[in-house]
Amino acid sequence: MMELLRKINWRVALVWGLLFVAMSNSFALAEEKLSPEKAYLSDVYKNMMDVNNLHYDVAIKAETPMGEVKITVNGEGQEKPLNYKQDINISYRDVKNKENTVMLKQYIEQNQGNLVLYSLSNEKWIKQIVPIGLSLNKELSADEKISARMDMLQLMKSVKLKKETPSYKYMEITLDSMQISDAIGAVVKLDNVQDKDKDKDMVRAVAVVRLGLLAAGDIKYNIKIDKATKMVKEIDMDLTEPIQKGAGLFLEIANPKDRTNIEDFLTKSTLNMQITYSKYNQVDPIEIPQDVRDNAKEVKPADKATPKK
Repeated sequence: MMELLRKINWRVALVWGLLFVAMSNSFALAEEKLSPEKAYLSDVYKNMMDVNNLHYDVAIKAETPMGEVKITVNGEGQEKPLNYKQDINISYRDVKNKENTVMLKQYIEQNQGNLVLYSLSNEKWIKQIVPIGLSLNKELSADEKISARMDMLQLMKSVKLKKETPSYKYMEITLDSMQISDAIGAVVKLDNVQDKDKDKDMVRAVAVVRLGLLAAGDIKYNIKIDKATKMVKEIDMDLTEPIQKGAGLFLEIANPKDRTNIEDFLTKSTLNMQITYSKYNQVDPIEIPQDVRDNAKEVKPADKATPKK
């Protein structure tokens, strides 16, 4: 999956609500006449492509037979230099109705082809380096912005106007899971041509993800658009149904004795997410404090075990 992450561009990820990404040159764009709703959304995305910094609030809520989980993320991001800072709060109520809370503080920056993460947990700073490639902060040309925007519209099966007020438009977007799966497959195929020694585990993982997408079916989410600025204010997603459908694929390969418990867990669980954007191009420059850089202890990923001869 790391190869796919290397295709992410900051602005493209922003437009997709940091959830979905369009891969450059991932598939041939079919000629189509845009519906009025898609044409309006295209104008919105054009504006979003010019965002250099913003504030975001993410709220995730999961209800399961084992308890309730709530995650909130309050942060700010900027493109040049690519930096993020965010506070994460994770609270969960277990089966004994005991409430637990975990709080994290993070700074994230791009350093050449890596993302460098500084995280504060239990009053200690740790540093992690994740290879990500250079495309995350690549400056898109005017033609590339148009191409990325059209790629994203192509992934949408439908766009519907659900409600309109004097200030806002509320639209429902249905993503075509088959198109997304094909786009991912095209990226992997291209990377395989360029890298003959690609990790076979990664290729298999991508294949499972593609199957999971197809099993999940089309994915719907809602967006709230500020009519005055033509900018996205909120993204709301109910991920319960696609996750339940997609997970059904894994039930087929799960241990038969565990299937009933897994199925019961999934059918009784819900997952919802909301992202709110504000302060477009109004965020103060983000800087990582020097004492964080000096005191963070680097944590390296465990090396793969050397196979026995």
